[in-house]
Amino acid sequence: RGVYTHWQRTFLHPMLKAFDAPSREECTAQRSRSNTPLQALTLLNDPTFVEAARGLAVRMMQHDAATAADRVRWAYQEAVSRPPTAEMERILVEVYEKHREEFRQAPASAQELTSVGVAPKPEDLDVVELAAWTNVARIILNLHEVITRY
Repeated sequence: RGVYTHWQRTFLHPMLKAFDAPSREECTAQRSRSNTPLQALTLLNDPTFVEAARGLAVRMMQHDAATAADRVRWAYQEAVSRPPTAEMERILVEVYEKHREEFRQAPASAQELTSVGVAPKPEDLDVVELAAWTNVARIILNLHEVITRY
């Protein structure tokens, strides 16, 4: 769940704690499993996951697509390895259009969202569009099919 993650026994990283990481003070043969609202909030709001969604959004914007629906289909296929249902495609396009309009009204919010994380964002992309696509990518990356569950 974390490849290069700082691990400190006296202070467990909050993201790891939310996903039931053992304390490492003793050997753990099997991790406990839970499904809590805190996990969903972590996947939606933790800077690491927001930055990952922005990375997918950048790829969506750089993908040669004629319409928003084409971009949604491409991103969904990349994340889930199957095309979205017609209803899911419609919902994601509506989310994109709604958020694009909201970020047009508040460009400072778009700038704030797209500035999360340490990876540099491409300067040639429209910040409002990038923020709207980032929110679509956050939804896609939080689907049950994308999250590894055992």
